[in-house]
Amino acid sequence: MTTAKSRDVGYMSFNRLRIREDERDARAANATATIRNMNISVGQFAEIVKGSLRFSPHTEAEFAASFASAVFGKVVADSRQVKPGDVFWALKGAKHDGAAFVGEALRRGAVGAIVDQDVEPSDMQWVVRVEDSYQALVDWVAWKRRNFSGTMIAVTGSVGKTTTRQMIRTVLSRKFRGTASPRNYNNHFGVPLSMLQMESNHDYAVIEIGASKPGEIASLSKLCLPKIAVITQVGDAHLGGFGSRQCIAESKAELLEALPLDGQAILGDDPWLRVVTKKCGAEITWVGLGEECDLIAKDVRAEDGRLRFRVVAASDSRLATGTHFSVPVWGRHHVTAVLAAAAVGRLMGVDMTEIAAALEEYQPVPMRCEVRRLRGATVINDAYNANPTSMRAALELLHDLESSARKIVVCGDMGELGEESSALHWELGRQTVEVAQASIVIACGEFAQYVVGGARAAGISAPKAIACERVEDALPYLGQIVSPGDVVLVKGSRMMAMERVVEALERYPQRRSA
Repeated sequence: MTTAKSRDVGYMSFNRLRIREDERDARAANATATIRNMNISVGQFAEIVKGSLRFSPHTEAEFAASFASAVFGKVVADSRQVKPGDVFWALKGAKHDGAAFVGEALRRGAVGAIVDQDVEPSDMQWVVRVEDSYQALVDWVAWKRRNFSGTMIAVTGSVGKTTTRQMIRTVLSRKFRGTASPRNYNNHFGVPLSMLQMESNHDYAVIEIGASKPGEIASLSKLCLPKIAVITQVGDAHLGGFGSRQCIAESKAELLEALPLDGQAILGDDPWLRVVTKKCGAEITWVGLGEECDLIAKDVRAEDGRLRFRVVAASDSRLATGTHFSVPVWGRHHVTAVLAAAAVGRLMGVDMTEIAAALEEYQPVPMRCEVRRLRGATVINDAYNANPTSMRAALELLHDLESSARKIVVCGDMGELGEESSALHWELGRQTVEVAQASIVIACGEFAQYVVGGARAAGISAPKAIACERVEDALPYLGQIVSPGDVVLVKGSRMMAMERVVEALERYPQRRSA
């Protein structure tokens, strides 16, 4: 329960963590010197990652010396994205070893490469040979973090991480310079690659952190060392790796253990999160719909592609009547992301009216509740990923849209659910009818039969519940089924690549009216 005392302490923490105007002025005045300190030479970089700097045997001594003293440049880990002047980092992934692409990267104009195999560079190029390219990446990012004076913000949760991260960046970019994880770079590769973008003149960095088993968030948190930690919600994602929601909640709370005592946690109003807050020594700001929260959304309405509500701050009498928000997103389930971004903005000294103005121009992330008109139908492209919690939210959105329209669900398997997979897919099928009131369900994947079984048990007729082993098998049905005026939800785990359904709808000719 949030007491008046805890709210007062929370308000004090807002003031304490705000970046004051004089601090920003001082940072701007020293920006040039700071940049010079962060942009170290290639030779210094080699020492930090415990590597050896090597050149072509044909490189003359004076050129080798100039290379060693040159400023270490922009790092790229995908050889296809290399541009002249970049540095290629050869990482070993599940499918490819970056060492095999060093030659391609150098031919594309990379000035150098970091690799854990013996590679001879061409003239006028260099290589830093390391024992382990991934460990070298961790060492380099750890060095950058130690020399980063901005506010580190880490975001995790079973659902809404990417949207929350992007909303935070939208709010902060109005007043500050900073960076955020690209796309969903949130695993043991993605987090350090995201941190490579930190610069000494940045006021903040927003890093997204994900996990599929216990211990992963703890490890990544030790690397990024957050000052502000955001946890959106505990859901059923990656049940196969965690085993239970309790274990998922405890794993998300690993982020809280990494906070310093003068840090701040921002938590969605989730009962599982309230259980695990003992792991947090820093102060907590709760966000949600309940009166026990510190930032509360009231009078929530989701209509016409906008989420509208008032934000009331329990600890701030100036916001007792609330600030009106109008955010261009589809669905009530985005409330937590908006409130979390607002909480971070306040901590960084952004006025609530400025926060609302920034989010009014928010650009939604592709394939996350992205609504389009195709073939006269309204298509909800939520194809990026799925778990039982996010599926339920998408079905509730479908229910809220155009109640008189015919509703179609095209869903793919939800991955990594372990022993609960069959039951949770059957429950998904039931919800397509009872929650979304779908008229037609097309399920794709290994568990499609369970989805169809749940839908039929909820009352949908057999011809209108279709199971397909592959997404490709479902595509021919789309041209026959989808008609102008329909509302179509497309969603599934990343492995299913359900965006192919949307692409098919783009290609198919418009159906003629009967």
